[in-house]
Amino acid sequence: MKYIIIGLGNFGSTLSTRLTAIGHEVFGVDNSLEIVEQLKNKITHTICLDSSKPGALNSLPIQEADQIIVAIGEDVGASILTTALLKQHNAKSIISRAINPLHQTVLESIGIETIFNPEKIAAEQFAKQLELSGVLESFDLSDHCSILEIEVPKRYLGRTADNIDFFSTYGLKLIAVKRFETKKNIIGMMSKFATVDMNLDPDHEFDESDILVMMGNIKDFQKMIGSDLG
Repeated sequence: MKYIIIGLGNFGSTLSTRLTAIGHEVFGVDNSLEIVEQLKNKITHTICLDSSKPGALNSLPIQEADQIIVAIGEDVGASILTTALLKQHNAKSIISRAINPLHQTVLESIGIETIFNPEKIAAEQFAKQLELSGVLESFDLSDHCSILEIEVPKRYLGRTADNIDFFSTYGLKLIAVKRFETKKNIIGMMSKFATVDMNLDPDHEFDESDILVMMGNIKDFQKMIGSDLG
């Protein structure tokens, strides 16, 4: 996929380099030449321009981009102006960062449907990692249902998938098992790539390299993980 990421601060640069590393074409945009120079070997394309200025976006492949992410952080004015200009360019998919409720309200008022706050998301995920030992990633589907990536509890290491019934025991559904392998990406750098097995062999023995992708209630996850700690 082709991404344009505007704003290469901590979040924008991390997102850009990660998407590049897993094989996507990324246009990283920032108004700081120093930042652009620092990242030019880590992102597919880096461009220095002030995205809040009318006409500045004409050099970007807006119509060809699958997703455009406005990741500008502290400069709320630049974020709003950039987003509005992208709307004028008829960008097909815009995702914008909001740093406070008023910022989000303004973005909503100009028609942006997908708005995120990376600090809030990170804090919520970190809270789960503190609360639940072994949680690597989390995604809330609702107040009562989450998808978690979790290390295999020690008591299940060496046991086969066929003789563990997570749903009957804890009310948790095993969706897939995720693993990582290291290989070269499209620019020749060694990167970790995830593989996901959704049709697990019943004879598969769980080991420490496996990551369980599971769905259920946080209280049920607490019961499963608590059993390993207790």
